[in-house]
Amino acid sequence: MKFLYILLVTATLLSYPVKFARPAASQPAPLRTAIQTPEWQPFCSAMGQFAIDMPANPKINSETFSNQIIAHTYRSNLKNKETYLLQYFDLDFRLRNNNINNIRITLNNAVDFFVVAANAKVLQVRDISLGGYPGKEFEFQPLSPTEPVGVGQVFLVETRVYGLVATTPEPENAQKFLDSFRLF
Repeated sequence: MKFLYILLVTATLLSYPVKFARPAASQPAPLRTAIQTPEWQPFCSAMGQFAIDMPANPKINSETFSNQIIAHTYRSNLKNKETYLLQYFDLDFRLRNNNINNIRITLNNAVDFFVVAANAKVLQVRDISLGGYPGKEFEFQPLSPTEPVGVGQVFLVETRVYGLVATTPEPENAQKFLDSFRLF
């Protein structure tokens, strides 16, 4: 009886086309999930009299330096080594008669201040303006080889210096940040 059962099962299996090993059907590769980037949002400071678009909510800090200058800092640090920073501080003197040499020295010192703070070296500097106020745009290379090249701008508005710095592997994000800065 057992023999008859085995014979019937074997005959049944032989009469049907059996596919023990067939090639796997091709499947699309899993989609790479895009890196979640925070939403860019407008940020306004009534005290700082500016508005700017920043990714994520910036961390706000105020620091008093040894020369009694108070620097107000707005910073967004993202996980993929992107940093966006806006800092302003008021100088305790008026530039006499808007002397071009004093303005140039003040702006160059501001560029140096931001580059030194970023532990970097200056690659290039050029003159710019914002609403008639003089400024400088600069590109810098951090001394750490793993950090991306950065770009920044400084403006002298009356006795206030505004500095914007972006370090990101995405140049379009840096430009978006810089272009969104406005005074009110």
